[in-house]
Order: sequence, then structure tokens, then C-alpha cells
Amino acid sequence: MKTALTLLAVATAVLAPNVDASQSGTDPATIVRSSIQESEGELSTDVQRHVDRGDVLSSQLRFAAAAYEYQRAVEVARREGHLPSGTTWKLANAHYNGGNLVAGAVALDQLADAASLVGDLGVEALAIYNSAWLYSKAGRKTETAARVSRLKGLLRSRYMPIAIRDDLLGRIVGPTEAVTS
Repeated sequence: MKTALTLLAVATAVLAPNVDASQSGTDPATIVRSSIQESEGELSTDVQRHVDRGDVLSSQLRFAAAAYEYQRAVEVARREGHLPSGTTWKLANAHYNGGNLVAGAVALDQLADAASLVGDLGVEALAIYNSAWLYSKAGRKTETAARVSRLKGLLRSRYMPIAIRDDLLGRIVGPTEAVTS
């Protein structure tokens, strides 16, 4: 029961948008979420099969097994030539929910590097932010500070989507401090 409540709290905190569209008068499609969405073409039939298996395992609170399926989905998406953004997000969440914060952060670091190579600044920024958050939760101050510094530099790019820039700048506490939830 405690694990289920923790999962619900994490899902609410991590997956919910920061602002309620009905309260802000903003179109729901423009609300920035901390979650990372699928890249175009990422969810092929083979990738979706592994994601579906991972989702079932996650719903059964079998996070290590879910992480294995999500990792396979990431590998298939990469092999097919797609940026595995949504599948890596699911992988990182499975690691987080399974208590392996560093493995989740490493997965997001890999996604940030891959996004950098294809020029997807939004995915790169979100991956770096969430990696920093996981390292912060794991008590890894050096790793957290390195990601926050990288993120601050990236957010200065004039090509960064404004909504992502504004959202993430509001979440960063300081240059060497932890990121906020």
C-alpha cells in the first residue's frame, strides 16, 4: 500500500502539468510539462510492444522488469533511427520508482546527449533538468551542480523554446544548488 501511494504521489508530482489550464486561461496544449514526450516516429510497432509490456509491469509495481522492457524499447527506437525521448522518460521513471535514482539520471544524461546531437533543445533541456533533479534526490551534489550549470548555459540559447526556458528557469534554485520539484 505504501508503495502504491508513493507511486501515485510521484506520478502526480512528476507527470502533472505545473499550471491548471482552466485556472490560467492558457490553452492546455501550450502548458509545459516536466515530462518528456515521444519524438516523431519513435513509437514504431516494435517499440510500442516493449513500451506496453513495460507499462503492464509498472502497473504491477515490478519496476526492475519494467525498466528492462523500456530499455529494450529505447534500443529499438535508436536502432530505427529515432530519438528515444518518450521511451527514455519511461525508463527513467521506472528506475526512479524502483529506487534506482542514479540509473534514472544516467538514462536521462544519455537522452540529453542524443538530443544534443540532433538539435532538439527542448528535449535536451528537460532531460538535463530531470537528471539534475534525480542526482539531487540521490544526494549527488557534484553531479547536480554540473547538470544545473549545463542547463543554465543551454537555456541562454535564443533557439530554446520560450515556454520550456521560462518553466525551467523558474525551477532552478541556484548555479550549484539543487533543482526544485
